[in-house]
Formats: sequence, structure tokens, C-alpha cells
Amino acid sequence: MSPHDWHLHLTRRLGIALTFEQFTEVWNLALDPRPLQDDVLLEKLSKTYRLALLSNTDAIHVAHMEANYSFFEFFPARLYSCAVGASKPSPLIYLEALRACKVQSNEAVYVDDVLPYVEAARNLGMAGIHYQSPEALIAGLVDLGVAL
Repeated sequence: MSPHDWHLHLTRRLGIALTFEQFTEVWNLALDPRPLQDDVLLEKLSKTYRLALLSNTDAIHVAHMEANYSFFEFFPARLYSCAVGASKPSPLIYLEALRACKVQSNEAVYVDDVLPYVEAARNLGMAGIHYQSPEALIAGLVDLGVAL
């Protein structure tokens, strides 16, 4: 669905009158202005590993996140449900990420703060880490032998 169609769909469904610009501003307020992880770890990982970002999101949020979150620069592969046509926990979006990184599932580590999404990746043969804190993420990566 295009951003303008999404705007029309939601404003009609919710019975609100917002211009597209107003809707975009309000819609993006749902996003946390602070990233979950600092850029230092991601920069280190990106020098050794191929990083991919998977997100269940729409094109309005994509534009906002890519413009405002500095950590996106460390993810050359960015897969969005709105572009892929599948969302987590569908195996299709994980398989697309594996293709984008040119790796097999047993060579991949998947990190997410939503446990069912981690379990879906594990079901495909990936190592999975349920994100709960930066310290726990680092410990999980070390346990998997990821060089930091």
C-alpha cells in the first residue's frame, strides 16, 4: 500500500481528518526517538560481518527512520515488510534477508526484541538472540563466537 493510500485507509477507518503531512507527523510519533543500541557496537560488527535490518513497517516509517536514525548506515541490507510483501514471523522475510546477505541460515545470527520473531528465525536454522539489553546482546554474541 502506498503512503498516500495508507493515509486514506487509516484516516477513514479512524474517522479523523488529517492532511497527509499531518498524518505523517502523527504517525511517526509512534517511533521511539532513541535507538536500542549505540552505534559503537554496530560499527564494529559492520567491519567484519554483513548486517541486515528486518522491519515490519510501512513506507512512511521507513523514510522517517532512514532520515533520523544514524545506525541505519551500518546495515547495507534493509528489508522492510512493506517492500518484501511479507512480515515477521513469515519465513519469507527471513529467507530474503539470508539472500541479501549471501549466507546460509546456519551462518546467520538473528536479533530481535520480540521473542516469537527470534523463534521463527531459529526454526529456519539461524542462531537467535532475544534482545533485552545492550549488555545481554553483547554476552549473547560472545557466546555464539561473534568477534567483537
